[in-house]
Amino acid sequence: MTGKWERRDGLWLEQQMGLDGELKNPACKKASELIMEYNTQESQGTFESVGTNDVLSQALSRPEHKGRVRDQSKFVKPSQYFNLSHSSKKDNEVQSMRREIEELKALVRGLCANRYVEPSVDPKNVPTVDQHNSFKASCSAQEKQDGVAEQPTMPVDSQECKLYIFDEVQGGQLLVAFGRVWLESLPTDTVHGIPLGEGNVRVSINVPKLKKSPLPIPTYDATTVEDAVNRFVAWPKSLVELDMSINKASRWPSHVPDPAAGNKKCQKKDGNKTIDSRTEVQQGAQEQKLVFDFNNINRAMRPLAYYAHSSMRQDNQIEVPIPYTIMGFNMPVFLSFEDIYEFINLQEISANCILVYMRYLEELCRINGQAEKFVFVSPSLISPVRTDTEDAGRRERADNLLSFLRDAPKERLYLVPHNRGRHWVLGVIDPWEDLVLYFDPLREKKRDDFTELMNMALTDWKITTGEGIRRRRDCKTKISNRPCPLQEGSVECGYFILGENGLDM
Repeated sequence: MTGKWERRDGLWLEQQMGLDGELKNPACKKASELIMEYNTQESQGTFESVGTNDVLSQALSRPEHKGRVRDQSKFVKPSQYFNLSHSSKKDNEVQSMRREIEELKALVRGLCANRYVEPSVDPKNVPTVDQHNSFKASCSAQEKQDGVAEQPTMPVDSQECKLYIFDEVQGGQLLVAFGRVWLESLPTDTVHGIPLGEGNVRVSINVPKLKKSPLPIPTYDATTVEDAVNRFVAWPKSLVELDMSINKASRWPSHVPDPAAGNKKCQKKDGNKTIDSRTEVQQGAQEQKLVFDFNNINRAMRPLAYYAHSSMRQDNQIEVPIPYTIMGFNMPVFLSFEDIYEFINLQEISANCILVYMRYLEELCRINGQAEKFVFVSPSLISPVRTDTEDAGRRERADNLLSFLRDAPKERLYLVPHNRGRHWVLGVIDPWEDLVLYFDPLREKKRDDFTELMNMALTDWKITTGEGIRRRRDCKTKISNRPCPLQEGSVECGYFILGENGLDM
């Protein structure tokens, strides 16, 4: 059948047959044989009948008339008979394009996964939180730009630094950015799949000073300092200076060596003996260490400080497994001595500290029989990611959140810490009430990205669960500001997210 009309090749054969079942006109024998042969081939998939070039037209070897349809009534137009399936063809084309897009997405995810040395992440491109500086929150600091860099697969010792380039015009060093350097970088370590090479280290750029300055070692998608903000890049070791203004252990030579020295060894200030720069780094770590002032530590923090002081070396980390119920997949995080030191001394805290605390609260809920009521969602799942457009990045983060909300039972609450740009806030989601409670220690009204993210995720949830039928799909999710203690300083936001009507509420 073609639409609501019977196939015309069958009608044509019937018209050529007499009452005795024989052909009326022997001249039609060849055409009738071709029709039966083409029908057999079509059923086997070896013959294609498309539009006006169907079985009858090919058997008769005559093109179809433009104003009428052979063996149909005069009221049937070619556009009606042959183009009935135009809409379905368009649907098929759309479905085909969607399949191709999904295949391309899968290919891109695979390529992104292959960029990591240790492929220990979810198939989705979910940013990790091993690099503390990119996810720390300080309300007085410059807001972080959208984008999360490729993270180290294993946490290593790192330090704030200043990044220079060699100015060939003026013949000296030029400070272009502030960032963080990974001190134990090896030539075989990779950045975006490319080995660092001799004389180079892994750095992340946090605050650009001269945005349009060229990178000393550009990548395929980053050629200027502005392009590499919150990303990992390789940098010549001779052009990296540890930031001595920060009261932390300095493990790098405080001066900036001559860029012409390249991969040569550095000379010590008190002698002419040349030593390897990594040896000097290790000596610097021994000379200046982070020391706890137990007299000024909060009494509740002292056991943790005593443990770190007595049982941890400053280059050690504590491995804490984070279950799939928080991350979406099983993954360990590593707390360094520096993380604990900063936490105890009420400095900026990393997402790792918040993740570990969430793991503790989840275990507490399980013990108290409340595991089904509260779900803790990793902040890395909704942290800004680097994409071509802001909407595309928000789309990916909304999909990550939707994967947690998809099978949400009624009365379950989802607690989602969010770093909106060096400032921690907390969202508590009740999908069945289409409600998000918003806790901000600064009590600021600006929450555009968070609002759009919640609306996008919960709109998708309403559609997938059928709630969009009961409610209007375009109805915006209600986001309610909730009372939250006002922070007085510049770094307390992370601690308010942990307590004081925060995660432990």
